[in-house]
Amino acid sequence: MTSRHRAFERFLRSAGLVLARDYGQTYSDAVLDDARGEYRRLLPEVPDIGGVQNVFQPVMTVNGWIVALHRAMNTHGRAPADAIRVCQEVFDQWLQKLPGFLLRLIGRLLFSAPARWYLEKQARRSQRRGYVDDFVWRVERGPGDEMSLVFDECAVNKFYEAQGVEELKPYCNFFDVTYSRLMGMGIDASETIGLGCDRCALRFQHNRETTIPPNLNEIIG
Repeated sequence: MTSRHRAFERFLRSAGLVLARDYGQTYSDAVLDDARGEYRRLLPEVPDIGGVQNVFQPVMTVNGWIVALHRAMNTHGRAPADAIRVCQEVFDQWLQKLPGFLLRLIGRLLFSAPARWYLEKQARRSQRRGYVDDFVWRVERGPGDEMSLVFDECAVNKFYEAQGVEELKPYCNFFDVTYSRLMGMGIDASETIGLGCDRCALRFQHNRETTIPPNLNEIIG
Protein backbone atom coordinates (compact mmCIF):
# COMPACT_ATOMS: atom_id res chain seq x y z
CA MET A 1 0.00 0.00 0.00
CA THR A 2 1.39 3.39 -0.97
CA SER A 3 1.72 6.30 1.45
CA ARG A 4 -1.18 8.06 -0.30
CA HIS A 5 -3.43 5.05 0.20
CA ARG A 6 -2.34 4.74 3.85
CA ALA A 7 -3.21 8.38 4.46
CA PHE A 8 -6.61 7.89 2.82
CA GLU A 9 -7.28 4.82 4.96
CA ARG A 10 -6.48 6.83 8.07
CA PHE A 11 -8.99 9.44 6.93
CA LEU A 12 -11.59 6.74 6.27
CA ARG A 13 -11.15 5.24 9.74
CA SER A 14 -11.93 8.58 11.32
CA ALA A 15 -14.77 9.33 8.90
CA GLY A 16 -16.21 5.88 9.48
CA LEU A 17 -16.62 6.56 13.19
CA VAL A 18 -18.56 9.74 12.45
CA LEU A 19 -20.70 7.99 9.85
CA ALA A 20 -21.48 5.07 12.16
CA ARG A 21 -22.48 7.44 14.95
CA ASP A 22 -24.74 9.55 12.73
CA TYR A 23 -26.13 6.99 10.28
CA GLY A 24 -25.37 3.54 11.66
CA GLN A 25 -22.64 0.97 11.14
CA THR A 26 -24.22 -0.63 8.07
CA TYR A 27 -24.36 2.73 6.32
CA SER A 28 -20.79 3.51 7.34
CA ASP A 29 -19.43 0.21 6.03
CA ALA A 30 -21.19 0.63 2.68
CA VAL A 31 -19.94 4.19 2.22
CA LEU A 32 -16.35 3.32 3.11
CA ASP A 33 -16.33 0.44 0.63
CA ASP A 34 -17.62 2.70 -2.13
CA ALA A 35 -15.24 5.50 -1.18
CA ARG A 36 -12.27 3.16 -1.59
CA GLY A 37 -13.40 2.31 -5.11
CA GLU A 38 -13.96 5.97 -5.92
CA TYR A 39 -10.51 6.88 -4.64
CA ARG A 40 -8.78 4.18 -6.70
CA ARG A 41 -10.42 5.58 -9.84
CA LEU A 42 -9.83 9.19 -8.83
CA LEU A 43 -6.23 9.08 -7.65
CA PRO A 44 -4.57 9.34 -11.10
CA GLU A 45 -6.64 12.46 -11.74
CA VAL A 46 -5.60 14.37 -8.59
CA PRO A 47 -3.52 17.22 -10.04
CA ASP A 48 0.22 17.39 -9.59
CA ILE A 49 0.85 21.09 -8.99
CA GLY A 50 4.52 20.80 -8.14
CA GLY A 51 4.74 18.14 -5.46
CA VAL A 52 6.81 19.01 -2.42
CA GLN A 53 7.87 22.27 -4.07
CA ASN A 54 4.32 23.60 -3.75
CA VAL A 55 2.98 24.43 -0.30
CA PHE A 56 -0.55 23.68 -1.54
CA GLN A 57 0.04 20.20 -2.98
CA PRO A 58 -1.38 18.59 0.21
CA VAL A 59 -4.58 20.59 -0.35
CA MET A 60 -5.12 18.74 -3.60
CA THR A 61 -4.38 15.39 -1.97
CA VAL A 62 -6.98 16.02 0.71
CA ASN A 63 -9.53 17.19 -1.83
CA GLY A 64 -9.17 13.82 -3.54
CA TRP A 65 -10.35 12.29 -0.26
CA ILE A 66 -13.23 14.74 -0.04
CA VAL A 67 -14.46 14.04 -3.57
CA ALA A 68 -14.26 10.27 -3.04
CA LEU A 69 -16.23 10.45 0.22
CA HIS A 70 -18.80 12.81 -1.25
CA ARG A 71 -19.44 10.55 -4.22
CA ALA A 72 -19.84 7.53 -1.97
CA MET A 73 -22.20 9.32 0.42
CA ASN A 74 -24.16 10.76 -2.49
CA THR A 75 -24.64 7.25 -3.87
CA HIS A 76 -26.17 6.38 -0.51
CA GLY A 77 -28.53 9.33 -0.40
CA ARG A 78 -26.66 12.10 1.35
CA ALA A 79 -26.21 15.73 0.29
CA PRO A 80 -22.87 17.48 -0.32
CA ALA A 81 -23.22 19.35 2.97
CA ASP A 82 -23.40 16.02 4.81
CA ALA A 83 -20.07 14.89 3.37
CA ILE A 84 -18.42 18.22 4.12
CA ARG A 85 -19.75 18.09 7.68
CA VAL A 86 -18.11 14.69 8.19
CA CYS A 87 -14.82 15.98 6.77
CA GLN A 88 -14.94 19.07 8.95
CA GLU A 89 -15.43 16.99 12.07
CA VAL A 90 -12.59 14.62 11.16
CA PHE A 91 -10.13 17.46 10.51
CA ASP A 92 -11.23 19.22 13.70
CA GLN A 93 -10.54 16.02 15.65
CA TRP A 94 -7.12 15.62 14.08
CA LEU A 95 -6.10 19.19 14.87
CA GLN A 96 -7.44 18.99 18.41
CA LYS A 97 -5.07 16.12 19.16
CA LEU A 98 -2.36 18.78 19.27
CA PRO A 99 -2.02 20.88 22.45
CA GLY A 100 -3.86 24.16 22.29
CA PHE A 101 -0.72 26.21 22.94
CA LEU A 102 0.99 24.52 19.99
CA LEU A 103 -1.92 25.24 17.67
CA ARG A 104 -1.87 28.91 18.68
CA LEU A 105 1.91 29.06 18.23
CA ILE A 106 1.62 27.64 14.72
CA GLY A 107 -1.06 30.21 13.97
CA ARG A 108 1.13 33.03 15.26
CA LEU A 109 4.10 31.92 13.16
CA LEU A 110 2.16 32.63 9.96
CA PHE A 111 2.57 36.33 10.72
CA SER A 112 6.34 36.11 11.23
CA ALA A 113 8.75 37.62 8.73
CA PRO A 114 10.18 34.24 7.60
CA ALA A 115 6.67 32.88 6.96
CA ARG A 116 5.68 35.92 4.94
CA TRP A 117 8.89 35.67 2.91
CA TYR A 118 8.17 32.00 2.17
CA LEU A 119 4.57 32.66 1.20
CA GLU A 120 5.56 35.53 -1.08
CA LYS A 121 8.14 33.26 -2.74
CA GLN A 122 5.49 30.59 -3.28
CA ALA A 123 3.08 33.17 -4.67
CA ARG A 124 5.65 34.43 -7.18
CA ARG A 125 6.24 30.84 -8.26
CA SER A 126 2.51 30.36 -8.87
CA GLN A 127 2.37 33.43 -11.09
CA ARG A 128 4.73 31.76 -13.56
CA ARG A 129 1.86 29.33 -14.25
CA GLY A 130 4.08 26.29 -14.52
CA TYR A 131 1.13 23.95 -13.82
CA VAL A 132 -2.19 24.58 -15.52
CA ASP A 133 -4.15 23.04 -12.63
CA ASP A 134 -2.37 25.12 -9.98
CA PHE A 135 -3.48 28.06 -7.88
CA VAL A 136 -2.40 31.50 -9.07
CA TRP A 137 -2.14 33.81 -6.11
CA ARG A 138 -0.43 36.69 -4.37
CA VAL A 139 0.12 38.02 -0.86
CA GLU A 140 -1.44 41.33 0.13
CA ARG A 141 -0.84 43.27 3.32
CA GLY A 142 -3.69 45.02 5.09
CA PRO A 143 -4.03 47.28 8.14
CA GLY A 144 -2.09 46.25 11.23
CA ASP A 145 -0.86 42.69 10.88
CA GLU A 146 -3.59 41.63 8.46
CA MET A 147 -2.28 39.42 5.69
CA SER A 148 -4.31 38.19 2.74
CA LEU A 149 -3.70 35.35 0.32
CA VAL A 150 -5.59 36.31 -2.83
CA PHE A 151 -6.22 33.66 -5.47
CA ASP A 152 -7.01 34.68 -9.03
CA GLU A 153 -7.20 30.99 -9.95
CA CYS A 154 -8.22 28.29 -7.49
CA ALA A 155 -6.93 24.76 -7.99
CA VAL A 156 -9.65 23.31 -5.76
CA ASN A 157 -12.45 24.80 -7.83
CA LYS A 158 -10.72 23.71 -11.05
CA PHE A 159 -10.52 20.18 -9.66
CA TYR A 160 -14.18 20.14 -8.65
CA GLU A 161 -15.17 21.31 -12.13
CA ALA A 162 -12.98 18.69 -13.81
CA GLN A 163 -14.56 15.98 -11.65
CA GLY A 164 -18.10 17.17 -12.25
CA VAL A 165 -18.74 17.88 -8.57
CA GLU A 166 -19.52 21.59 -8.78
CA GLU A 167 -21.95 21.07 -5.89
CA LEU A 168 -18.92 21.02 -3.58
CA LYS A 169 -17.71 24.45 -4.70
CA PRO A 170 -19.71 26.47 -2.13
CA TYR A 171 -17.85 24.62 0.64
CA CYS A 172 -14.32 25.00 -0.74
CA ASN A 173 -13.23 27.22 2.17
CA PHE A 174 -14.44 25.06 5.08
CA PHE A 175 -11.01 23.85 6.22
CA ASP A 176 -9.60 27.39 6.31
CA VAL A 177 -12.28 28.33 8.82
CA THR A 178 -11.67 25.14 10.80
CA TYR A 179 -7.95 25.66 11.37
CA SER A 180 -8.34 29.40 11.90
CA ARG A 181 -10.75 28.85 14.79
CA LEU A 182 -8.29 26.56 16.53
CA MET A 183 -5.12 28.53 15.75
CA GLY A 184 -6.36 32.05 16.50
CA MET A 185 -5.69 33.20 12.94
CA GLY A 186 -8.76 35.43 12.57
CA ILE A 187 -9.63 34.47 9.03
CA ASP A 188 -12.28 36.04 6.86
CA ALA A 189 -12.76 33.56 3.99
CA SER A 190 -16.11 34.81 2.74
CA GLU A 191 -14.85 35.78 -0.74
CA THR A 192 -14.50 32.65 -2.87
CA ILE A 193 -14.72 31.64 -6.50
CA GLY A 194 -16.90 28.75 -5.34
CA LEU A 195 -19.55 31.28 -4.30
CA GLY A 196 -19.40 33.12 -7.61
CA CYS A 197 -16.79 35.74 -6.70
CA ASP A 198 -14.05 36.72 -9.15
CA ARG A 199 -11.36 35.51 -6.76
CA CYS A 200 -10.77 33.74 -3.48
CA ALA A 201 -9.32 35.70 -0.56
CA LEU A 202 -8.09 34.36 2.76
CA ARG A 203 -7.73 37.40 5.01
CA PHE A 204 -5.89 36.66 8.25
CA GLN A 205 -5.44 38.82 11.33
CA HIS A 206 -3.89 37.34 14.45
CA ASN A 207 -6.30 36.90 17.38
CA ARG A 208 -9.22 38.44 15.50
CA GLU A 209 -12.40 36.41 15.79
CA THR A 210 -12.72 33.95 12.94
CA THR A 211 -15.63 34.81 10.66
CA ILE A 212 -17.88 31.88 9.76
CA PRO A 213 -19.31 32.68 6.29
CA PRO A 214 -23.04 32.10 5.79
CA ASN A 215 -22.35 29.21 3.41
CA LEU A 216 -20.72 27.32 6.29
CA ASN A 217 -23.25 28.00 9.05
CA GLU A 218 -24.85 24.59 8.56
CA ILE A 219 -21.41 22.92 8.56
CA ILE A 220 -19.61 24.63 11.43
CA GLY A 221 -22.29 26.61 13.24
